[in-house]
Amino acid sequence: MDTEHDSPHDRVRARLRAIIEGLGTPPPWLDAWKLLTPDSRPEDRLAVYRAIRGSGILPDPASFWLVSHLIDEIAAADADEALGEYESRMQAIEDAHRFGDGQVWARHSAPADYLKVRQEYFRAWDALFARKLQEFREPQMARLFREDPRRFDQLSEEGRRFFFGPESAAENEPQVWLQRLMEAVADGMVADGPTGPLGCRYSEEDGHWTVDVFPTPVELLGGAVDGQVLIPAFTLDLAELQGAFEEVEDLTWRSLGSPDDEGPRIGVGGVFGAGRSSCRCWPALRRTSNRG
Repeated sequence: MDTEHDSPHDRVRARLRAIIEGLGTPPPWLDAWKLLTPDSRPEDRLAVYRAIRGSGILPDPASFWLVSHLIDEIAAADADEALGEYESRMQAIEDAHRFGDGQVWARHSAPADYLKVRQEYFRAWDALFARKLQEFREPQMARLFREDPRRFDQLSEEGRRFFFGPESAAENEPQVWLQRLMEAVADGMVADGPTGPLGCRYSEEDGHWTVDVFPTPVELLGGAVDGQVLIPAFTLDLAELQGAFEEVEDLTWRSLGSPDDEGPRIGVGGVFGAGRSSCRCWPALRRTSNRG
């Protein structure tokens, strides 16, 4: 099976097929399950998944994920209408700060109005999802989601791993784990002054990725400093960054060279995401080809 290009429903179907083949007696929901196609209505798929849950052939977390994840997909279909206002407001702030795809703000560096809208966005999503759980007659799930979201997430992750293993194919895609690496750097970085979002450039050779992360300049507005371009100093929590790697193989520091060196940087190398990576953090970069 080509798991790299299979949809999540294909992966679930393959796992269920393997379970069915190991049963001595066909389950009562088998015929309905066989009728499911990629174009099946979510409501029809949900009815089958509930029947699978009721048969007890799956571990509880797997059944929990099967039903809750499908309702999550149903809620996502309504997200554009319910959350579009918040997304537009965040996009406007990002545009004003020249925030590019894949960039993140260092800790405590995001504009206050952006953080406010972002919190409103997540609260609105939580409310939408809880309403969908109630609407599709899952009051216990809705109550758990509202009262103990950490336990809800734990059950969901255990169930997801039953079908997909520790990491899904999507999590091994470069755009996914690169974003995770950028967020890990941002979480450990505190700037000494105003700063733009973090940028990155990357390259891959023989399965080894080199990822450069750096703060982007910010232009000051107003007063005597109007028009000045600033790249502030920052503090980086190396222990926290190393903790984001599955395995750390080296920790390096390079001082400023002359005349052609791009500048001082610190690097962490090891296993992150899909394979071996070296993450180098710079105060600034003079050349930013392949920039994210």
